[in-house]
Amino acid sequence: MSTFHRNFVVLVFLMFALTQGAMASDIPPEDSENWPVNSAWVKELPSLDQQIVLVSLGLGMSTHVETKLIPAVKSKSDMQWVLKVAGTSNVMLAGLATHSEELRAIFDERSKVYLEVINGRMGADEFERKMAQINLKIEKATADITPQQIAQVRSQYRRRLHDTETALIAFAKLRAR
Repeated sequence: MSTFHRNFVVLVFLMFALTQGAMASDIPPEDSENWPVNSAWVKELPSLDQQIVLVSLGLGMSTHVETKLIPAVKSKSDMQWVLKVAGTSNVMLAGLATHSEELRAIFDERSKVYLEVINGRMGADEFERKMAQINLKIEKATADITPQQIAQVRSQYRRRLHDTETALIAFAKLRAR
């Protein structure tokens, strides 16, 4: 796969992850008061659908961290909490990767990188380098997924995906306290 094609697929994936133009699913959302209940549907998805949903959830969480949490940081303790939220969300996503050991390992690796930063064992430059390496692994793991497949899965599970992303953000914040 050429670099252009890979970058195009990643760009399209990001576009779909950030847009809300898809049709709503007919399936009602589950109880958002309980993370295991709210997220259980992801564990039952077919492998391809699960990969797309997990990467979408991860992108949604990353976007929330970068656009909402980091700009609100006013102290070192605030930043520690943001890092804990990000790390916790990756642990939560790893637990949903029942059909992809590769994605599970990626989410586990990301959570460990956050833990290293939180514990002061990794600086900003090393953090950026490690995250760039992990992002390349995500691109490689999802390189065979077409933009059409992404659009179809995001459309099919739109409402549940939104509800689960909202719950992921909320429960990661609660668990990070």
